[in-house]
Amino acid sequence: MDEYSRDKANFFGIQSLLYSWIRSVGTLVVILFVSMYVSKIWLPAVVLFMEFLLIRRLNILRNSDTPMCNMLPFMMTRVLIVAAIVMVTINLYYMKFIDPQEYVVGTANRKIPYITILVISPVTLVVTLWAYMRRHKIGFCKECRIRYGTPSERGFIGKVFSSESRYQLRMLIFISAGITAYTWIYYYMKYSNVNLNHADLFYYVWIPIILYVLSIIYLGRRYFNIYLFFRQNIVGDATMKVSSTLLRYIIVSGDSVFLDDVAGQGSRKDTPASVNIPYRERMTLNDAKVMFEQISGLRDEFNMRFLYVNANKESACNIFHYLCVLKSHNSIEGSDFNGKWYKQSHLERMLSEGLASSLLTSEIHRIYTVTMASKTYDRKGHRLYGIKHYKPSFRLRDLDDIDVDFNDPVWLMIADDNEDRPFFQLRKLWRKYVSGENIT
Repeated sequence: MDEYSRDKANFFGIQSLLYSWIRSVGTLVVILFVSMYVSKIWLPAVVLFMEFLLIRRLNILRNSDTPMCNMLPFMMTRVLIVAAIVMVTINLYYMKFIDPQEYVVGTANRKIPYITILVISPVTLVVTLWAYMRRHKIGFCKECRIRYGTPSERGFIGKVFSSESRYQLRMLIFISAGITAYTWIYYYMKYSNVNLNHADLFYYVWIPIILYVLSIIYLGRRYFNIYLFFRQNIVGDATMKVSSTLLRYIIVSGDSVFLDDVAGQGSRKDTPASVNIPYRERMTLNDAKVMFEQISGLRDEFNMRFLYVNANKESACNIFHYLCVLKSHNSIEGSDFNGKWYKQSHLERMLSEGLASSLLTSEIHRIYTVTMASKTYDRKGHRLYGIKHYKPSFRLRDLDDIDVDFNDPVWLMIADDNEDRPFFQLRKLWRKYVSGENIT
């Protein structure tokens, strides 16, 4: 992909954040507007129809070549389904269980069993709070990381998606909390429960619509400024060059890994063996070996293994990850690298204390996750051994010989969803036939 195409991909990626907000929050606005003309009995059907359209659109977007973060549309599908359930429950209560005397004294109105915004706003608040607290543990986000890599591996646009998805959630939390507060206060202080007059419609419908329009204007300016920042700063960043390929080599020997301090990041550790080259869509193992020999000065003192590649189209550069197994610790003395050998136990402490670079952390996490998953389960997520929650050993010295494809995303999914997790078969059917979350 040339520089213009990559710049255009990043532009559409940033722009998609605004479209995601318009589409997702706009769904709620449409429901509010329609609620003025549709009976509350039939409004849940409208909500479910919007849910169907949003899921269809979400499935199309997730398979698109255009870079985008679909966290907000995914979360909105949960808002709609919960809101529909609440509306149906209230309708059933009014039809079957309510005391008829409440109609007589005027505390209930058969024509208006609920106010739409009084259902939608608290449901939105609860669901967005849940999503915000779950953070990257949400299944949809896990699938995205499996497909495309961590934010640090995806480059600038990946970091933008990660930060802005949480920013949009925070923004929606504050908006829905504010709307929930003032609408319920108005309901208890001013609403007469007879009909919806002009003042009621202004507070219950038009203020949320006005806030929605203002939010679009605000986010439009915000994402335009983010794109300008990308054009002025990120294009010149050596670690995120447009139309470039980054090769990274993890150097191990026995149960030790060779690391050096990251330039400009204090005591954080990273592999000293990495190099940027002109963009290449593919990289053979022999080419990678030749490049490692050039930057290290080593020749026959190592074995090399391909690990995985981050090659999503929107990334500022694609990244190829390799494992270099030295025949002995002493081999590094004849190289051009400066650094130190660290035992596996020391590496684990560095990762837990945040003393490793983000890329190294992502690499070690993937290596460990795939290794443990392949040792414990088959490709369908069933245990290889009859012992529930059995956990095999992980040793760096085994990485050169283990028979597993680290580039296969199936193992990342199995590590998170397997036979040892509750309702494994039920969740598997849900992902395949309902949510469409299927890596295989």
